[in-house]
Amino acid sequence: MKQQSFQQKEPRLSALPAITLPILGICGLSGAGKTTLIEALLPELVQRGLRVAVVKHDCRNLLVDMPGKGSDRLYRAGADVFSLGGEGFAPQGHFLRGVRLHGDAGASFGFQLSQLARRYDLVLVEGHGQTPVPKVWLLADDGAGPQGMDVPPVPLVPEMDVMAPPADVDVDGNAVLRVFPRGEDRAAQVLDFLWQWLQEIWCKTPVWACVLIGGRSSRMGRPKHLLEKEESTAGSTWLEHTVGLLQPLIGNHIALSGAGLTPKSLDHLPRLPDIPEARGPLTGILAAMRWQPAVSWLLIACDMPDISTEALAWLLAQRRPGYWGTVPRLQENGYVEPLLAHYDYRCGPLFEGLLASGSLRIGQIARQSKIETPLIPLLLRSSWHNINTPQELARSRQARPV
Repeated sequence: MKQQSFQQKEPRLSALPAITLPILGICGLSGAGKTTLIEALLPELVQRGLRVAVVKHDCRNLLVDMPGKGSDRLYRAGADVFSLGGEGFAPQGHFLRGVRLHGDAGASFGFQLSQLARRYDLVLVEGHGQTPVPKVWLLADDGAGPQGMDVPPVPLVPEMDVMAPPADVDVDGNAVLRVFPRGEDRAAQVLDFLWQWLQEIWCKTPVWACVLIGGRSSRMGRPKHLLEKEESTAGSTWLEHTVGLLQPLIGNHIALSGAGLTPKSLDHLPRLPDIPEARGPLTGILAAMRWQPAVSWLLIACDMPDISTEALAWLLAQRRPGYWGTVPRLQENGYVEPLLAHYDYRCGPLFEGLLASGSLRIGQIARQSKIETPLIPLLLRSSWHNINTPQELARSRQARPV
């Protein structure tokens, strides 16, 4: 599989079921207080660990980089700010405040938003009624709502349940999820809604698993993934055992990385080719993320025969907004365990950066502030026990309870 140029062939994250894209419009007519609201939300969102982008879309008479104007206020509040087109705008993709958006200036609005979603935890789109994203609507003083749109009723009490987005909403949709009237507590209400919505979106990203079977197994003397699971009455291999644990959690969203024979029972699983310029586990995770760049990945080595469903479920339960992966530790001050870990699709550029730097140690990803490194619960630690030699295998089997 050839490496794709980022600027020329950026993976189309808009291929994600768009309900998983953390892109939300903050919309309303002129005078509804959109910029003021976003400015009020940003410090709390940043405090919660989010990297936020604000896109100015369909805003007329936009003044770029003027002190005290909207883009400047939002940047000072903690966001990177972009313009992506519309009448009266700076050129499409023009840099406002923060990080310049790279990409094709002729790309669609949805595609450019999906590029931002690969680098930010939350993308807020400030705009008017026709901004083509799921949105909340802010009422102005006169209570005017979006014209010609299907708008849910204004909630009468703050405790009203948050309205869930329709199942068919996508990045090119135009659904109003909730309407907020003016009031002293509007910012707090929007924040509560936004946070619950983001938590749901974050955990709806599809999960795949990549099982690494490409090691030479030189110390073991035979392929470790084909060793038989001692407790199995059906004679299943370590690889079959691992796949069997994954399937109740993620179905057949499982890929195998590396060369070598595999059991006939797993012929239906996709095999990923090595990345020529990478070696070791890095080639596996890069192959997976280039093949499916819009999903999150469980990366699993084939030499951990004691993996449990509980350990996999614990890993997935660590997902939360603002964090791009979970690379756990066995000891408080010990090394991280990157070969049974979870990586969000936003980790793709981080792994590409490792490759570009010449490093093959994927554990270095854990140094990023966006990666969590929790301590593995004591009762689950055996799942991270890897076996490399016949002696280790014998000791492991002797230590098992009868």
